[in-house]
Amino acid sequence: MNVAEKIKNKKVIHWFRDDQRTTDHEVISNHQICKSIRCFFVMDEKYDQIHPLGFPLIDDKRKSFLDESIQELKNNLLRLGIKLTVVKDINNIHDLEILDDEILTYQKLHGTEELKLEHTIVTKFKEHISFDNFTLTDASNLPFQLEKTPEVFTSFRKKIEKYGSFQKPITLPEIPLESKPYHARGGEKSAINRLKYYFYEEQLLSKYKETRNGMLGTDFSSRFSPWLANGNISARTIYYFIKDYEKQFGSNSSTYWLIFELLWRDFFQFQLRKHGSLFFKKNGINGKATTYRNNKNLFWNWVNGETEDDLVDANMTELKITGWMSNRGRQNVASYLIHDLHINWRWGAAWMESQLIDYDPASNWGNWMYIAGVGNDPRPFRKFNTQSQAERYDPTENYRKKWLK
Repeated sequence: MNVAEKIKNKKVIHWFRDDQRTTDHEVISNHQICKSIRCFFVMDEKYDQIHPLGFPLIDDKRKSFLDESIQELKNNLLRLGIKLTVVKDINNIHDLEILDDEILTYQKLHGTEELKLEHTIVTKFKEHISFDNFTLTDASNLPFQLEKTPEVFTSFRKKIEKYGSFQKPITLPEIPLESKPYHARGGEKSAINRLKYYFYEEQLLSKYKETRNGMLGTDFSSRFSPWLANGNISARTIYYFIKDYEKQFGSNSSTYWLIFELLWRDFFQFQLRKHGSLFFKKNGINGKATTYRNNKNLFWNWVNGETEDDLVDANMTELKITGWMSNRGRQNVASYLIHDLHINWRWGAAWMESQLIDYDPASNWGNWMYIAGVGNDPRPFRKFNTQSQAERYDPTENYRKKWLK
């Protein structure tokens, strides 16, 4: 029985998490069949907390993106006649005045903190229904048992592509006639605007594989990640429009490569489910013991873009100003912190969690473990030569000049 069948003629109270949209949504797309429906969002308890190293657990740029997303969601729901209440303190959940016959619906998330919060909220309700819509891969149709999820991405991808299946959209968002200039603003509208521009106006998807390692500008990659992380758009919706794009403009290695990257995202989601709290431990999922220097001065030099490496400094400056960094940049700055400065990888992962507008527990911590050699990398040691990386990916020095001016 699917979610729609379960909520038919029921009083529903939906808890929004990383599913902040009104289209392609298990509950909102089917809200008219409910007897009644209202919604709430619980603000992350980290919202106003400080890390032991002295920085906000959630920085202002990430807060702004989230606030924009929730405000747009609230407005979109109002147009449907649905009220959204923002609960700023989990201790005030009783203010919702939950009715005995209301069914809780919510998106299943698998981070340790997310599971803890789920337990706290679910116990307030007599009946609850969860759904699993964060991945492109259909979690109910895996070609392997969760505990036997392949540890290497290539094996995972090949099995999913051969034996698994992808989730299908419930409803599709309306694509605007023309897009507006790129702006990293939270909300479903901005996500669809980006899709319109990147796919249909500029047809940048056709050369994605060739440009994806860029660092300067906004057109070298899709930049869907912030909206995916907050659920302003679903991976299955993006997949649908990739296939639609291929019908209109043709398929090639680049159109496939964006699906390939969505599967990388899925890979870390399922690794988190498999390994749980080990994702956040110093020795990672493979238990490799490593000694680090707890040198706060070196860490803060890295944070502030004040190392002796101009590629690292440029990337860290961009992150601090914008809340975003290219994939190529993330690999280089992580490698530099871990393998050149010998600083605890978890300090870097926590800083990225604070800063990134596209923060997602599985992708962030999974990639940091990968570079640190305590995660899923089949190679025992992955160190980037930032000098040769700069020569290869920023040969004109335009990227470095922009952020180090």
